[in-house]
Amino acid sequence: MTQEASLSAALTPPAAPPPRRTPPLPLILSVLALAIAGGLAWQQHRSNKELKQVVSQQEALLQTAQGREQAAQGQLQALQREVALLSAKQLEAQTQQATLSAMYDSVTRTDSQRLLIEAEQALSYASQQLQLSGRSDVALTTLAALDAQLQSLNRPELINVRKAVSHDYEALKSLPVIDTVGIATKLDSLIDELDKLPLHIDALRDPHMAVNAPEEANLLQRISTEAWGELKQLVQIRRMDRVDSVLLTPEQGVLLRENMKLRLLDARSAVVQRNAPAYRADLAAVAQYLGRYFDTHAAQTQRAHQLVTTLAQANVALPVQDLAASLQAVRAARGAAEKVKP
Repeated sequence: MTQEASLSAALTPPAAPPPRRTPPLPLILSVLALAIAGGLAWQQHRSNKELKQVVSQQEALLQTAQGREQAAQGQLQALQREVALLSAKQLEAQTQQATLSAMYDSVTRTDSQRLLIEAEQALSYASQQLQLSGRSDVALTTLAALDAQLQSLNRPELINVRKAVSHDYEALKSLPVIDTVGIATKLDSLIDELDKLPLHIDALRDPHMAVNAPEEANLLQRISTEAWGELKQLVQIRRMDRVDSVLLTPEQGVLLRENMKLRLLDARSAVVQRNAPAYRADLAAVAQYLGRYFDTHAAQTQRAHQLVTTLAQANVALPVQDLAASLQAVRAARGAAEKVKP
């Protein structure tokens, strides 16, 4: 019996192993969804970090622009005070000189000598105005009036003076005129238009208009049309070349517009100071902001960008001119007249 049992046990095939259990499909999908959600959360965290860096940079630029604007305003006020003080001193000196000259000229001075004294005073004042404010209209008026007086006297000892006056007049007249008022007006209009320019994110936030089914269609067709329109709005694929402009919040949009306004105000101050590098740097920054954060397909943005480009091409710095030749000729003629004084 033992041998038969052993033989039957040996002839019996071994039992098959238990079947291997595979994970259910819902579990696989859940793990995949968790992985996708984790990846999206990490990407959102990274985008928020980059956005915070952009906001910090913009706040730093805003503080820098405010500091530059305050410094420019302080310099402008100091310059205005100096000009006012200089004008007051010049007026006082002219009054005293006129009083003394009138008393002295009535006895000893000739017409030529009186004209030379008046010409030296007028040319000195016009030269100071030309150096301080860069305005050539005062100098041109002074030179034209002096040339007319020299022509009316027609004295041979004043020929060199008239030549120098004519030379300075032609040199100033040949200079291009800077339309400071026109540039400032265009900058002010651009500042007023900034609040109306659409941002790039505003164009993406506009919802598409729902598709309206014809009134003659039945109820089922209208419902299906409306449902299809809603389904198409659930998922929208857009190409985003500028991610930072898409992630711009409304508060950051306000800061961006204020920063651009400060840059334009700084550019206007640079026009008054004849600071061409600062003027072009501010306009270049504004143009960069327009192309980066605003809707470049909008007509208002295109007009603003064209205006900035036109203003950047304007020449706000001219070569410094003076009236040294005329002053030197007048002083030389006056010295010669003093030597031959009776």
